[in-house]
Amino acid sequence: MTQAADDRTIRRASLIATVNACMFVFGVALLLMGSLLPTLQLSDTRAGSLGSFPLVGILIATALVGPVLDKIGAKIALAVALALFASALALLPSLTSYAGIAIAAFVYGLGAGVLNAATNTLVSSLSAHGRSAALNLLGFSFSLGALAVPLLMSLTKGRFSSAAVLYALAITSAVVLVFVLMQQFPAPAHSSTPLKKLLKVLHQPVVWLFSALLFFESGNENCMFVWAGKVAQDLLHTSAQRADLVLLGLSTALGVGRLLAVLWLRWIGNRNTVLLSAGIVAVGAIVVLIFAGFSGVMTGFCLIGLGLSAIFPTILGMAGDRFPRETGTVFGGIITVGLIGGVAGPMLGGWAAVFNPARVLIVPIVAAAGVAVLAWIVSSRKPLVTANTSD
Repeated sequence: MTQAADDRTIRRASLIATVNACMFVFGVALLLMGSLLPTLQLSDTRAGSLGSFPLVGILIATALVGPVLDKIGAKIALAVALALFASALALLPSLTSYAGIAIAAFVYGLGAGVLNAATNTLVSSLSAHGRSAALNLLGFSFSLGALAVPLLMSLTKGRFSSAAVLYALAITSAVVLVFVLMQQFPAPAHSSTPLKKLLKVLHQPVVWLFSALLFFESGNENCMFVWAGKVAQDLLHTSAQRADLVLLGLSTALGVGRLLAVLWLRWIGNRNTVLLSAGIVAVGAIVVLIFAGFSGVMTGFCLIGLGLSAIFPTILGMAGDRFPRETGTVFGGIITVGLIGGVAGPMLGGWAAVFNPARVLIVPIVAAAGVAVLAWIVSSRKPLVTANTSD
């Protein structure tokens, strides 16, 4: 191997490590407000509405950033996103008004939405021969970030204030920003393509099939994260602390599953990975319903987490394989629909819980069936020769 090839390999590895660090920051952002709310002196109504501001920011940013990634590339987008996130976190401890905190939450949500779309797009572009595996590893970085905030808040309670944690996270984001600025990024694929022409890719039916897949999957994931602890508590008639162990098991299985997916993707491929994962989700839900006792419920929710783990990243990998040149635009569109599903999932779980908490488990069974059917349809459709938009 020549020195030039060695240098390219090192630069690529360094860039992928930096992008995974950016995804870690997104994981931090997604659970940040939930960890902060108990420390804020707010009414339940205001606390609930405050929790929606980051999500609104994420949704808006995701809907808008896709074509920007294809036209100007990921480096500027990631740098702006990290700057927004770090600035908002650094300001939060000094804010005392509800309006100020809400604006800061919305701003870091905007940054988080850009981070999510840009990291997935860039890893997909850099991993042409193993997109799904690379995106599952990226998803593992997200899981680490999502666990970081509640762990930090728990471990530092009584020793450091929440303000100190926020400052530490802001500094971490700023360090990641420095690494982003130091990296050499690939040139954008469509710098000279008119926006209107670029957006035509979203009219293809297969894009909407991918969107529906992410709608089902994201709704399923969020429903389980919101309702797993409550369902376990009601089924077992146990304490909230013991029910939280079930949620921890679900979260841990999700992260571990994304690491394991790197192996089984090589053995069985994208479609079979999604089909197997959907089957594991359904089996996990049935185990919770059938087997009484803590071990049965824990096993069932761990199976659900394991099944859910590989589906979202693998679907993105399939979409990246289908649209390798319009990845930013396509990912922006389908992830936006996925986020809408993420909002709908817990609501559906809430409606089911009105009748019986156990009925919440109908959601993962139905969603898993929808994912399996749609994955089969998507994988059976032949790519169009005109799928790529040329400059």
